[in-house]
Amino acid sequence: MALMTLTEESTSRYSQAGPYNVHYNEAGEGPGVIMLHGGGPGAGGWSNFNRNIEAFARRHRTLLVDVLTYGKSESVVFADEPATTVRVRALRDLMDTLGIERASFVGNSLGGSLAMAFAVDYPERTDKLVLMGAAGLLPTLIAPQPTEGHRRLREAFTNPTVETMQALVNAMLYDPSIVSRELLEARVEAARNPAHREATAKSRSAPDRDQSDEFRRIAARTLIIWGREDRVNPLEIGLRLLRDIPDSRLLVFKNCGHWAQIEHADEFNRVALEFLAG
Repeated sequence: MALMTLTEESTSRYSQAGPYNVHYNEAGEGPGVIMLHGGGPGAGGWSNFNRNIEAFARRHRTLLVDVLTYGKSESVVFADEPATTVRVRALRDLMDTLGIERASFVGNSLGGSLAMAFAVDYPERTDKLVLMGAAGLLPTLIAPQPTEGHRRLREAFTNPTVETMQALVNAMLYDPSIVSRELLEARVEAARNPAHREATAKSRSAPDRDQSDEFRRIAARTLIIWGREDRVNPLEIGLRLLRDIPDSRLLVFKNCGHWAQIEHADEFNRVALEFLAG
C-alpha cells in the first residue's frame, strides 16, 4: 500500500496517559508497534525513528512516543518511584486511552530498557520486543566505565551546545556525517527545554530500578540488535541480554554504532518487520 510522505507535523498527536499529557507520532493500521527513543539530550520519538516510521506503518499501527520528560511530552519530577516504573505505567495508560490491548515494542537504549520493564510489569499487554543498544547501566567486564558515549552524554546534558552535541554524535555513530547541522541544532534546542531540565534536576534523588534480575522474567519473543562499534553501550551488554532473556536472538551490524535504526535503516526495517511478522 502506497503511503504519502509522512512528516512530524502530519503525524503529531497528544493524548492523556493517566495523569500525564503524552506526545507521540502515529501512522498506519494493523497490530500495534510502540517505538521508544533513547535517553540522550534532546532525544524524542521522531528524531530517533523518522527513518523507520513509513516502513512500519505499511503493516502496523505505529506510535513514536516521547517518553515523560522528553520531546513534547510532559515534564515530570520523579520522587518516590523509579522513573522507569512511572514511564512504563504511563505507556500502559496511553495504550488504554488509545484502545491498544497489546503491542510490540521497539526500543533504542533507554527505550529498550523501558520496553523490557514494560514486558516484566505488563506481560499480558506485550507481544514482541526489538531492542537496540539497551540496558546501558549494566556493569561491563571488558569495556571501561563510564564508556566514551556515556561521558559525552553527561557533557551534552550538562552543557547542550552544538559542540558538545557534535562530540556526542561522534561517539554515537560509526559515521557521524549522516547527521546534518540542522538536526544537530534541533537536538540542542530540545535539550535546552527549561521544564525538562528543571524536572530532571529535581528527580536526581529518585530511586533507580535494578533490572538486571528481571531479564529472565521476560516472556516476550525478543530480537536484540547491536552495532559492533557501539561506543555507548558495548556489545558485551547485548551478549548478556542474549544469555538472560529466555526467547531471544542477537543480530550484530558491522560498521554501526549506537543507532542501528538510523545507520542501517533499510536493513533494520527489513529484519525487524520480518521478526514481528513471524
